[in-house]
Amino acid sequence: MGNKATYYQVKATAEPSVIGVKNGVYQLDIDESRMENNNNSYLTFKNFFNYNNKGFWENQDAIELLDPPLIRGNLLKNAKVTDIMGYTPEYTFLTYVFSEKYFDIVKSFNTVNFKEFEIKLSNIDSKFYLIYFKKVTLQEIFFDKSLIYTGRKILKNEKYHSISNFDEYSQFIQANPINSFEKIAIPEKYYGKDIIPVQTAGGDFYSERLVDFLLDCKITGLQVAYNNSIQLEFV
Repeated sequence: MGNKATYYQVKATAEPSVIGVKNGVYQLDIDESRMENNNNSYLTFKNFFNYNNKGFWENQDAIELLDPPLIRGNLLKNAKVTDIMGYTPEYTFLTYVFSEKYFDIVKSFNTVNFKEFEIKLSNIDSKFYLIYFKKVTLQEIFFDKSLIYTGRKILKNEKYHSISNFDEYSQFIQANPINSFEKIAIPEKYYGKDIIPVQTAGGDFYSERLVDFLLDCKITGLQVAYNNSIQLEFV
């Protein structure tokens, strides 16, 4: 049996009373009109964090070399500034904007490798960042020790599937594009990391101690899936 530890998936909240807007998705937008958007380094950055970049996962280490000019954004009307925020248009896999306070806390914990890109918000002096945390890829998952199902638990029609490896999973999702993980088994080398992003998961996994510390520090905009996070196992 593999090692287990308590992790929760974390996202930005969509609660209007917290984020100030009712779109449920984002609080700011990227303003390319105030950026060097024809700059080669920016175009390289933008093309890399693009849904159509088919070589993204095998080239995650190349992210360290990206050096775009300062990214600029504007807070939406009525939007509140929180420590974790959604934005639009989104650079694929750079899901949120984080405050410097949030980033400083995360840097003091034991995370996977990451790369930050500063974003300047109009009329706000505080620093913010887009942060990419290197993800555990599908090829690293132990599918034979994971639990995958189709259907919905709320409807009580879930069906579990036995999948041995990545190749079988690749075939499985062709026939079952809508599926869910109840448990994901990953290499033991990730055990003890305080942030573990996984390619197929909907939100990054944070250790219980990091979640508790962030909340103790009054980090705003955080939504913690205490009751419905995917289980992580380390083997």
